[in-house]
Amino acid sequence: MVKGGVIKIETLSGKYPLTRVSDKMAQRAFEIANEQADVMKGYAQVFVHVLTGSLRDSIRKEIVPTNSPDKKSVRVRAGGYVTNPDTGKIVDYAVHVEAKYPFMRPAWEIIQGPMETMLASMEESLSE
Repeated sequence: MVKGGVIKIETLSGKYPLTRVSDKMAQRAFEIANEQADVMKGYAQVFVHVLTGSLRDSIRKEIVPTNSPDKKSVRVRAGGYVTNPDTGKIVDYAVHVEAKYPFMRPAWEIIQGPMETMLASMEESLSE
């Protein structure tokens, strides 16, 4: 559309608004993060120092609710809701176990590089 000597481009074609490109990119970035969170969860469950298995069983992926419909977030958490069968208490020692026998940090370090590569590749494909 030309208005006052300015050409305003709002679509790639008459039926495809540019906002859909950013929406699709954001969706794909979230899919990558979501897939890698599953991988991280698996590694953390392998690496965790276990006595009863309660902490291992508490490792989970969570989709984080946000105030913005455009923003999605995912996280991997451990502890906080599983009852230890030996003590009958809620598992709340993930931080203490992580400090002595890291399991979340190594899991993150394994997926960080590949996830950044996937996101960079996605971004690179736009600039071609």
